[in-house]
Parts: sequence; C-alpha cells; structure tokens
Amino acid sequence: MVGKILGNRYEIVAKLGSGGMAHVYQARCRILNRIVTVKILRAELAEDKEFVQRFRREAQTVASLSHPNVVSIYDIGEEAGIPYLVMEYVEGSNLKEIIEREGPLPPAEAANLGAQVCAALAHAHEKGIIHRDIKPHNILVTPAGRVKVTDFGLARVLSLPSATQSGSVMGSVHYFSPEQARGEEVGPKSDLYSLGVVLYEVVTGHVPFRGDNPISVALKHLQELPPAPSKENPAVPRWLEKIIFKAMAKDPRQRFASAREMQRALAEEFAPREDIEDENNNGELAHLTSGAPEGSPQRRFRPAAWLALFALLVLITAGSVWAASKWFFVRDVTVPPVTQIPLADAEAKIKALGLDPRAHEIYDPQVPAGIVLRQSPLAGTPVKKGRVVELWVSKGPRLVWLPDVTGYPLREAKAYLTNAGFQVKVEEVYDQDVPPQAIAGQVPAGDRRVTEGSEVTLRVSKGPPPGDLVMPSLIGLTVEQAREVLDSVGLGLGEIRDEASLDYPEGIIFGQSISQGTPVRPGDVVNVIRSKGPGPQQRLVPLELKVRDSGEVKVVVQDARGTRVVYQQFHQAGEKIKKEFLVFGAGEIQIYFQGQFFEKYSIE
Repeated sequence: MVGKILGNRYEIVAKLGSGGMAHVYQARCRILNRIVTVKILRAELAEDKEFVQRFRREAQTVASLSHPNVVSIYDIGEEAGIPYLVMEYVEGSNLKEIIEREGPLPPAEAANLGAQVCAALAHAHEKGIIHRDIKPHNILVTPAGRVKVTDFGLARVLSLPSATQSGSVMGSVHYFSPEQARGEEVGPKSDLYSLGVVLYEVVTGHVPFRGDNPISVALKHLQELPPAPSKENPAVPRWLEKIIFKAMAKDPRQRFASAREMQRALAEEFAPREDIEDENNNGELAHLTSGAPEGSPQRRFRPAAWLALFALLVLITAGSVWAASKWFFVRDVTVPPVTQIPLADAEAKIKALGLDPRAHEIYDPQVPAGIVLRQSPLAGTPVKKGRVVELWVSKGPRLVWLPDVTGYPLREAKAYLTNAGFQVKVEEVYDQDVPPQAIAGQVPAGDRRVTEGSEVTLRVSKGPPPGDLVMPSLIGLTVEQAREVLDSVGLGLGEIRDEASLDYPEGIIFGQSISQGTPVRPGDVVNVIRSKGPGPQQRLVPLELKVRDSGEVKVVVQDARGTRVVYQQFHQAGEKIKKEFLVFGAGEIQIYFQGQFFEKYSIE
C-alpha cells in the first residue's frame, strides 16, 4: 500500500496501524503538501453496501465538527470500491500510551486533559453528535499538551444491526456506561461516564473495573461502585475524586448536566478563579473582569442620552401596539384530529390550516414507527393561525443489544441479562460438549438488537445424555468441586486417598480410578487421589508481546493448578504488553487474539 496514490491526491507514506474497522496510514497531500492520516475501511466491511452508506453519512456528519480539540476530517473518498477518510495528522501519542509509559499523571495535568476532552464533547453534543467510544486510545495528546479527540460517531456505525462484524458492540467494555452495558441507546451523558472512567485511569494507572471476561466487567459497571481513586493513589485530591465519582454515577440524572458543566468543574481547579469560559466553542478560556477598575470615574447620563432613551421607549410601545393589533385580528381555526395517522399526513393537514406542526419522537412498543400518538392542542380546539401544534410520534419499540452468552456460567449470564432488563427463562438440556451449568444456547440468538424487555430463553447444559454418560475429568479440582461435577451428571464420589505430590498443590485431586472419557452408568462411583503437598514450586513468568493489530488479547495459563484466564484486555496496534504471571510447576502460556488461538510458550 505504501507508495499508492488515492484519488490522484493522497500518497501513502507509511502504515500507522489497524483497528476493528479500518487500516490507518500516514499520507501526503500532493496538492497542499501536508501530512494527513488516511483511514481505509476494511475490505470485508466494504462488501456491506448498507454499512458503507451509514459509514459515509456518519463521516459527513462528523466532518461538520470544527474545534481545536477535535481531529478534523478533511475529505471522504473511495478507491476500488472501498471508502476512506482523510483526517488531520496529529503528532504525539494517544493517552493510553502515555499512561502505560508514565503511569498515573499529576492531578492538575489530569484535570487539564479532562477539561480539553470536555470542550471537544461539548462542541459535538451541541451539534447532536455523540462519541460513544471515549477511551484513552481515542484521545491524542500533542507534544505541546493539546488534546485531540478522534473517531467521533464511528462506534455508532459498527453498533448498528447489519454491520458485517459479528458481535460488534459500542465502545470498549472497560469504558462502557451502564446504559451501554444494558444495550440501550445512549445520550451525551454516556460520554461523560466514559470520560470519568478515563480520568480514573489517568490518576491511578488502571481502569476501575476489571474481570475475566467482558460480561463480568459489564456487570461491575451496572452493580458496583468504583474504588476511591485516592486509595489507589494518595496524591489524588478530594475535588478531583468528587468530579470522577459524579461523572461515573450509575444514574445519568446524577451526572453532570452537560460536558460544559463538567469542563467548568475541572477548569475551576487548575485555572485562576477569574478565568471564566468563553462560550464561543473555541476550547480556550477567556479572561474577563467584572466591574470597573478602582478609581475610575462614574459615568453620568447627559440630556442627549435621556432623549435617545425616551425615543426608544416610544418605538417599543408603538411596536407592541402594532403586534397586538395583528394578533387580535388573526382569524381562528380549529385544530384537526391527527392522531393514529402517519406523521407526513398529520403535518400536511396542520399546515393546510396555517398552523405550525412540531414533532417529538418517543418509543412505543405497540404503535408502529411514524404514527402520531397524541397531539396538543387537542382536536377541535379553536386557535389563532400560526399556532404551534405539538405532535408526539412513535419511534416503535426501543431496541437494545442482546449479547451472546453461550458458554458462560448460568449464574453470570442470568445476572447480566436480568440487569439489562430482559425476562430470563431457563431450560435444562443435555449437551455432550458443554459443561454442566454452562449456557449451551439461547433464544433469540445473541449479537443482535431486540425489543427492550424481551424474553430470553437460556438453555443450560446438564452434561452428556444418560445413554452417552462418560466419566468427566476430576484432575486439578478440589474434593468439593469434584463432588459438584459428579452430582450434576448422576455419579458418586467414593474413597478419597491422600498422597504426597510435587506436581499438585495440597488439597488438589491428581488421580482418579476411572479415567476421563470412560463410558459409565448413572450411580457409578469413582475413587480419587488427593495431594497432601508439598505441591509444585510457584514462580513469576515474564511475558513481553507487541500487538500487531488492534483487538482483544487474552492470556491463558495451563499448569498444575489447572487452566485459567490471567489477562484479557483490548489493545491498539503497536502497543506493548509487559506482564508477569504466577505459574505453578510445568505447563504453558497460551495467547489468543480476538478469540482465536495465536501462539503458546512452554513452561518447564
């Protein structure tokens, strides 16, 4: 791709990385001789024509943003049927890289960065644009400390139902608002919650909620309060902690009223008190002084000024009399009945009488979208021509995102769906491949939008059917865990013999009298050997990894204590992972990218 010229104008200079939606390149504009960033849509997404149309519409909307804290979109083009965006090139690093490189930032610097992000959000929100994916990866910081927010509105494109990428959701789960976790449509205050999470990470060095999988993290956003940042980092002052907590309130009504209000709260702490915000959307603080300087002479009204004021009052009075006469002599008309008909027909009937229709959309699970639900004034009311007639129009049922919970434990999946407002029904089924008490399937299938409050049936595995019953593996379990597994498939636990073991920790089963996979009958009993120590030597195993493409990285450790997920997090292309994991005895470290096996390392 390097060296290729797009649209006879943009020469590709270097590849900067890849994300879930696009490949990102540095390019040179041959006309203006400036460096730009080019995002080229992934080929598999470009095959979805409806998705491409939405992508173009959203990009054109976002291109209307013009603000010093927003990455500008210069151009929208297409090459060989694949759309691309030409954007402002920003020198510097994204905030995630800065946090990983420098650790927690000083509170004043965090407040400054947060206030600049608020300025960008305020500008966008005032134009009806919601970001939906505020996270450190989308916040760029120049060497001079200027914040540039990128990827406005593009998360919305990926979240819509016909997007080609299966399982796409809005934003990254660690920065989800509770509304996003429930799959609801989001408003401006969702961005403020995500910014609160970002500020938490900026001052502590890590996100407030972590878990073994995306659902467990989403549940924490819904149910748990974040730990106090000051406990993680004593340098965090109370005023900043209060701002973070307010931004991260579970109820949107308890958050800041707007991005501008949050910006003022942050700016009051790191800027001089006499600096107040200039509402001209330029992202800067204007310096205004109220009152006259000390010792300045008082102004006196002169006769000419009094004459001018009197003339102005006469004009105002005359204008008021003229306006009133126009009003009282306007002919009355009767408001027509326009409920239960399409909005276009209702507007036509209202305009034909010289009235002004104003439509407001609301969700209704019973009435199809586009049908007028109610009106004000009511039908038959006499009003003057030009009167506004308010119309409330159905948007149809509210659609929310239904996640795919197949493979998750029943307790976790049921809690998540119930918190998201779904009606959960449980059915037990036999399944050879899915462990007992795990979800073998769901109806309707996940990774799609469904009506809010829908019933979801979870099919919970009871293990293999009785006729095909085989002995499960008990190796690596405690006696209590083994008994639960055996009870769930109708088998019994017999003799427990304790023996010394260098490979298994004390209390862990390392032998069984009936091997895994052996056909058995209900009621059969298996004997086990339990370790009485000393167990395997534990040690910290380092892992260094450079992420080639943006996506979720998962690390699984398999050792004497069994198999477990020790790391799961989204990373941008080019980021480095440097971690240490506790390992017991011999085994291996397995690395997965975007749910697919990538590579493994043996541990001797």
